[in-house]
Amino acid sequence: MNPSKCMNLSNGLAHRSLCTPHHRILAVWALLLGLTAGFLPPVMAAEHLMAIQEVFPGTLVEPAAQYVMLRMTSSGQTFVNGTYVELQDATGAVLGRFGTFDHNVLSGGVFGCAYPGCPAILIGTTAAQSLLGFPFDQTVDSQAGRRSLPLMGGRACFRSTFSVFDCVAWGSFGGTNTIANPGNLCDTNFGAPAAPLSPGFALTRKQFSCASKENSLDFENRFPHPVANSGMNANSDGDQDGLIDVLDCADGDTAALYFPAPISGLAVTGPPTLVSWEPQDRTSGSSTLYDVVRGGLLDLRGSRSYELADCMQNDQLANSTADPGPDPPEGDGVYYLARAANNCGPGSYGNSSLIPDPRDFLDDPIKTPCP
Repeated sequence: MNPSKCMNLSNGLAHRSLCTPHHRILAVWALLLGLTAGFLPPVMAAEHLMAIQEVFPGTLVEPAAQYVMLRMTSSGQTFVNGTYVELQDATGAVLGRFGTFDHNVLSGGVFGCAYPGCPAILIGTTAAQSLLGFPFDQTVDSQAGRRSLPLMGGRACFRSTFSVFDCVAWGSFGGTNTIANPGNLCDTNFGAPAAPLSPGFALTRKQFSCASKENSLDFENRFPHPVANSGMNANSDGDQDGLIDVLDCADGDTAALYFPAPISGLAVTGPPTLVSWEPQDRTSGSSTLYDVVRGGLLDLRGSRSYELADCMQNDQLANSTADPGPDPPEGDGVYYLARAANNCGPGSYGNSSLIPDPRDFLDDPIKTPCP
């Protein structure tokens, strides 16, 4: 190189900044980039900073209305196409997928947003979408091999093919509540399971820490408040009783929540004879009362109807009652049926597979023995 072409004058001072050949400059930059790359963390796709926010198992009346809501913990987590929610049973064995995203979402939130101020993403069944009355980001009914949420014990994990981003275990889950292939730098041990899923409630995240995760402390059952990625929701609550109006049977009555469901867990013990059932005051509200009818099995067999049933208890507050009647004669027995009611009206004594259904007589507001 000709030295004369390298000398420049600037304010009377000579410098040699242009004397280094261009190919040497490029080589130095390439070396620096190569060295720097060795200290960079692995590149992660824009779906890894996501947490499970709500797991909804449906209601007592609509058990198929299920959803899982995710929430971004940082902005821009929109590339969810191909990611899915995996389900495990109480032992930790993989059941299959609750659902898979077949497209990305649009809203990544405001730059710099943090949990819980970043957008949500909602995946669920068409029954849940119909129940709540607004479009979900992904419906799953037509997806081959999909599974429903295991109610009493299980685990849900949001993941991709090769990485797991977040998990929540609940109820009787006894598997290993850790992950071996994390898709982010968060805690990989999710601790003890949260409470069992409860129909009518969403297992809801109440706090988030990337560095420390504990399902039993991070989640609790609350009334559902789902939100789609666009921000669309149906979460207005006119009477401020916690249950959103679209699910509340009486928007202006805090003593009534869900409309009463058919009684579950009806059991008879004794002697002395005690009839009990699962309470519904948590889901139907403080106005919940119960009716109980009884009748003879021989009468039921002979008439094939419940028209000879007697009202044993009417508008009872407790979810159990003693039978004050005498023991049935030898060769006979006694049956019991119960229903719940609240300020929205009476529920049902249940349904049989017969057409017409003989229990319709008990539900008739005029003919029923417990008006």
